[in-house]
Amino acid sequence: MIGKVILTFRLPIGLTLLLFTAFMGYEATRMSIATSFVEFFPETHPNVTLYHKYLRYGGAQSLTVMVKVKRGDIFNYQTLKTIQDITFDLDRLPAIHHQSIRSLGSYRVTYAVASPGALASRAFMYPDVPSSSEGIQELKRQVFVHRHELDNLVSDDGKSAAITASFNEGRLNYRELFQKVQDLVRHYQADNVLIRVAGEPIIRGYGYYYMPVIVGIFLASDAVMVSLLYLCLGRRSTWWAPLVTGLSSAVWGLGFVGLEGYDFDPVMLVIRLILTARDMSHGIQWQGRYYDELDRLGDKYTACLETTTAMLPPGLLSILADIAGIIFISFGGIPVLAHVASSGAVWLAGSVAMVFIFQPIMMSYLPTPKRKAPAKHVSIGWLRGWRSRLVDKLISFPTTPGPIRGCALTMVGLMIVIGLAAGLHAKIGYTQPGTPLYRRYAKVNVEMREVGAVFPLDEGWIIMTPRAPADMFDSDVIRLQRDLTEYLLRDSNVARVIAVPTDILQPFNQMFHYGHPKYRSLPITTDDAAGLFTLFRQGQAPGEAEQWLDELHNDVILRVLLKDHTYSTLRALERELADFQRQEVEDPGLAKVKILYLGGLAGLYAAANDVLYELDLLNITFVLAVICLFCIITYRSFVAGILFVIACVAANFAAFIYMKVMNIGITIDTIPVISLGIGLGVDYGIYIMSRIRDECETGQPLENAISIALHGTGASVLATFVVIVGGIVPWIFSPLLFHNEMSILLIILMFTNVIMGLLILPAYIAWARPRFVFGRGNRERYTSGETVAIRARVSGADG
Repeated sequence: MIGKVILTFRLPIGLTLLLFTAFMGYEATRMSIATSFVEFFPETHPNVTLYHKYLRYGGAQSLTVMVKVKRGDIFNYQTLKTIQDITFDLDRLPAIHHQSIRSLGSYRVTYAVASPGALASRAFMYPDVPSSSEGIQELKRQVFVHRHELDNLVSDDGKSAAITASFNEGRLNYRELFQKVQDLVRHYQADNVLIRVAGEPIIRGYGYYYMPVIVGIFLASDAVMVSLLYLCLGRRSTWWAPLVTGLSSAVWGLGFVGLEGYDFDPVMLVIRLILTARDMSHGIQWQGRYYDELDRLGDKYTACLETTTAMLPPGLLSILADIAGIIFISFGGIPVLAHVASSGAVWLAGSVAMVFIFQPIMMSYLPTPKRKAPAKHVSIGWLRGWRSRLVDKLISFPTTPGPIRGCALTMVGLMIVIGLAAGLHAKIGYTQPGTPLYRRYAKVNVEMREVGAVFPLDEGWIIMTPRAPADMFDSDVIRLQRDLTEYLLRDSNVARVIAVPTDILQPFNQMFHYGHPKYRSLPITTDDAAGLFTLFRQGQAPGEAEQWLDELHNDVILRVLLKDHTYSTLRALERELADFQRQEVEDPGLAKVKILYLGGLAGLYAAANDVLYELDLLNITFVLAVICLFCIITYRSFVAGILFVIACVAANFAAFIYMKVMNIGITIDTIPVISLGIGLGVDYGIYIMSRIRDECETGQPLENAISIALHGTGASVLATFVVIVGGIVPWIFSPLLFHNEMSILLIILMFTNVIMGLLILPAYIAWARPRFVFGRGNRERYTSGETVAIRARVSGADG
């Protein structure tokens, strides 16, 4: 028997676990708190591969600073000087990609001027801002003459201007960058000038901005959990034992994060809390059963043996369900989810060692926990009385035949049907502009909407690369780019397409013919196109022209600027690109080049959308299969496996109903919580079912077994539910919408699983009376003689 082995060798086993926990604690100190943006996307997806292969065209870590005037327009010296100064200041930010900076005040933004025998490129506002009224008016004229090339930098009404830049991802420190950008905003904001910032670095940076609040909520959550644990178990002197083992398991998980060198994302902090709460819940279940056995047997050693023997099988099954709920999210190839899965599996697996091995060892060394006087603990007595009364009422439901019990079982089937429909129609990806990480009216989302209403923030890449040795200035290839540009612009969600034909060749061809409007068209021959691009390149700094067309690699990029990266926008764009190739299958340009899509930021989000729905269904399938398999093995019954799958499905489909009602999509941020929820509350049913089975094996009638299980284990289940939900409630008030929505989702999951574990499963057992519940006969019980032998084997322990 495992309990005998553990207590016989408790000293070496306990020391080994303590030393390993200390080692993992040291590794936890090496853990870094950071965000790696690209790890949020499936690394083997074609879009992500395309993104990395053509990273020379720029990255997804882009920043847009909007300068907006309240009165008048931007064409005054002070506002124009602000635009240029911000441009220069952005160039000094850490990890900036210098060639990516674009603004009205940048030397990289030019227009062509015709002169006898040549075309010259001239910057709009470099090196100096025009100070005279004549100079400013001429600048204004040039801006509106070239408004097509500048529509992503200057608004049509002339009231706003944008400065855009991107950053080198490998060296990006979001916390430092966020602080420096906010310093720029405070420095340049004035009475008539509003500064608004948007972009992925700002989204990630707000995670560090809210870090003090998040840490405060985390500490408040811990305090609530400890307080509730004391209220539930504080009638005994060792009420804190689940806290010790739960935190030790957390040390294992954090140590694994440090050992593997993973970044600890601050936004994912709520997931780590859930993992710790799960570890504590197993400790509470063990401790509650230990107290029951101690009251029955009167000896702490025998109680430890009985509890370990009885709790290890359901505990191991529960932990396997928890691990299955998180480990399969790594199948999507998304690195951050793989990190959460692997560290979460270690985190949860720590419960096996710390709860079911170390906790009985610790209790065997501690003095026998004494009951505290009720008079000195009125609050504990009140809670105990309330809990007992509630359990008494719950017991009568599953053991009482009648229409109420039948109606409840029918309602479970109805919830499965509704939840299945909601799950099949679950929304994928982002459903609204901005970011769902933060509340809709948080500053980051307000500013993103303000900037996005004027300047597009999301960019998708279309790469054209030759099928065989070909010239990217071939007239068929150039025309194909123009036709694709015009085709995509029919989509209202496409704000602009930046391409060589429309942004360079056409305006340069017009200026080459002294600005005559009829020559704003494509050059006729390959040599003409190559010559115009050469004129453009000669007016640029070294390496600037490669942001448009890379002659060394002989490929070209079309940048599709989108109004948002919602699921519907990205799916429509991918569908239009596929339709264009089908419709133009006989185009000679298609025979010369391959069209590769979708790269850039839009491509990364589209890649995540492609795998998330399949990952969610795959994860649910695997988790249910694991739960079914291990329940069949544990209870030696196919009926048990099917029963737990139905209970798990019914409880967790409530999550899909909630997500459907609240319009929450399946995203990279939400799927770990959903996955955890799959196996989260099935523990309750497992512990209740195992206790019923244990009592039946001792010869108790089924109704009595259910009553005993709900009085004992049921009370522990309620205590676990109260502690975990109490720890989750503070996260409802987090400034992050992700924390708010996921907290409510988890509370719903916990509640439905409690209902399934305490009411529905026992009701079904009482009604159907399946054979596996009755076990294989009477289970061994310790005699007084055996108790003496046990005490002799662990001699030296204090009583």
